[in-house]
Amino acid sequence: MEQKKILFVSHDANRAGSQLLLLQLLRLLKERKVPMHLLLCNGGELEREFEEVTSITKLYQNFKVAPAPLTGRLLKTVNLYRRYQERSVQKINDRIIAEIELQNIGLVFINSIANAGVFHDFLKFLNHLPLVLFVHELGMSVKIYTHEKHLHFLLKKTDDLIAVSKAVASYYIKRFDFPESHVSTFTLFDHEHIDQKLKSVQRDLLEKTYHIPKDAIVIGGCGNAEWRKGNDIFNWIAKSVIHKTSPLPVYFVWVGAGPQHEIYELIESDIRQMGLSDRIILVPPTPHALDYINRFDVLLLSSREDPYPLVVLEAALQEIPVVCFDNAGGAPELIESDAGFVIPFMDLSAASDAIIQLILDPSLRETLGRNGRKKVLERHNTDKSLARIEAIIQKYLPLQVSENHNQ
Repeated sequence: MEQKKILFVSHDANRAGSQLLLLQLLRLLKERKVPMHLLLCNGGELEREFEEVTSITKLYQNFKVAPAPLTGRLLKTVNLYRRYQERSVQKINDRIIAEIELQNIGLVFINSIANAGVFHDFLKFLNHLPLVLFVHELGMSVKIYTHEKHLHFLLKKTDDLIAVSKAVASYYIKRFDFPESHVSTFTLFDHEHIDQKLKSVQRDLLEKTYHIPKDAIVIGGCGNAEWRKGNDIFNWIAKSVIHKTSPLPVYFVWVGAGPQHEIYELIESDIRQMGLSDRIILVPPTPHALDYINRFDVLLLSSREDPYPLVVLEAALQEIPVVCFDNAGGAPELIESDAGFVIPFMDLSAASDAIIQLILDPSLRETLGRNGRKKVLERHNTDKSLARIEAIIQKYLPLQVSENHNQ
């Protein structure tokens, strides 16, 4: 009898934390010959990498339905245009549903609450199957990426919830009364894969591309440009630190902020008005993010809310100390007092002082950085994390995993 597959669901293929984490998971499961299929709800720059790992059904192709111009005008004239669209979309939906049903799905694994709407509206034909939900979001993201009705329905159907941090687990237990006995708290981080990639990074990419001096002290940030990520806070701290440490060659570099983001022009304008366009550098979204992060001396996590960002793990693995805010997500759970500084929420003065201390004390940076790498390897061992995911999957869908992977 053919082994049933896991249907993974991703809201898009953008180069962001939860999508990259899912890509890591799929790669690791492929190595173990786990049968799977991916429902991709929207596209993005990671699409080709997903296609290299597993078979994909692309839901977003659904909505490119339009009649020829003349046909459209005629249909509108007789008030049939809307019905035409509905029927056309339904035909494509039926085809996609048939395509997924042929995959012999036995378990649905939803990556991110951003898929709550798709689960509620489109995946009704799979609502009877067991469901594992991997959550990466806190309150702000919940409001941005889903509707309360859809999320409540998704959580009601969820058999096991995996939260990336204690802060995230606590949010769903307290806010939505999700049963604590069905919550697991951990994240998957393929540190061996990252270490392998680090062997070939371009260590002078920042110098070559943005012409900063070789002796520059780089304070880095990373992520899409958005209010939740605190790009404005990053710039305010940068202004204070650069002013107080002059004439030291201190540069602030944010990787992932591009013109496609709504607030980009605002933060770029602030930087220009501050007179710091040569000291605060905005790097657009790039597949070479790791090359830039490798050049950071300190990671400043300026987020107002960040569940457990991948960049914190990547930085700590590279022995880069982290400065973050308390009560802003899961990063303080890793950083604590020995891998960087956890600053009272939105205390910009304290954050500036911590960064200045790290700038002036290279040995402290080294000590905290080493502690960070050690903690990542101890707490986020890839094999142990994958084994926990497999154990959850095994409860609902028996896997035939090679023995040498479980030694």
